[in-house]
Amino acid sequence: MRDPRLRTALNEATLLPLDAAEFAKIAGEAGFQGVEFRIEKVESREKAGELRGILQRYGLRAVSLNALEDFSLCSPAKFRRMVRRTELLFDEICGTLDCDLVVAVPSFLPQAPSSKDTIKRMTSERLRVLAEMAREHGIRIGFEFLGFGTCSINRLADAWRLVRELNLENLGLVIDTFHLHLSGELLEPLPPQRIFLVHVNDAPRLERNKLEDKHRVLPGAGTLPLKEFLGGLMRTGYRGFLSVELFNREYWQREPRWVASEALKTLEHILAI
Repeated sequence: MRDPRLRTALNEATLLPLDAAEFAKIAGEAGFQGVEFRIEKVESREKAGELRGILQRYGLRAVSLNALEDFSLCSPAKFRRMVRRTELLFDEICGTLDCDLVVAVPSFLPQAPSSKDTIKRMTSERLRVLAEMAREHGIRIGFEFLGFGTCSINRLADAWRLVRELNLENLGLVIDTFHLHLSGELLEPLPPQRIFLVHVNDAPRLERNKLEDKHRVLPGAGTLPLKEFLGGLMRTGYRGFLSVELFNREYWQREPRWVASEALKTLEHILAI
């Protein structure tokens, strides 16, 4: 038995080779309550219209669109192009899919050294631009830190500080169990309204600096203390979607319906109380 206020979702990265429509169908057939789409797979009005019909057929929620990547330290010209692209995403795709959350991921560190103050300032300024633009469309921005040492924002504490200081209602956090593990942190007692989404995955027993996205495995198939994490998450008051997000090529090569079914079964297992 699990708390019905925690809902299940599947991230498209788990079945990345599939077309977005086939992915949504398989997630719906498996019994998930929501799906996360990759932005590059839904960026046309026609595709979004097709997906809307599939979501309605299976009673699925479009939980988020992933992800606005490399927004924080990219060149001003690239960021301007991203803003133009994102305006269309907010205006057309999010509306068609009835999706109110877009995930933003910080840049990896450039080869030229950047000071921590510069990284913080640029990230904050650009998060504000994205969030204020999103607010006009009723969209939220979920800021997701990446625990890799080469990522410019790689700790929950730093990501939360940026979100807290900006203090925008439609700006919050996306927390990923894999990246939290890489950061070496424990889940902070955050305000639940500032946690927009949680990604759940597991990892084998390797040194943190040797773990890569390709090592992600199904919940319970690794060594991460997921039960403890979810207990802490519940204590924050979070009641939202838990989404299985894997980038493991071995799963991509397996039968997609099996992967989706196992993803839901293993997620439900760790949610059982």
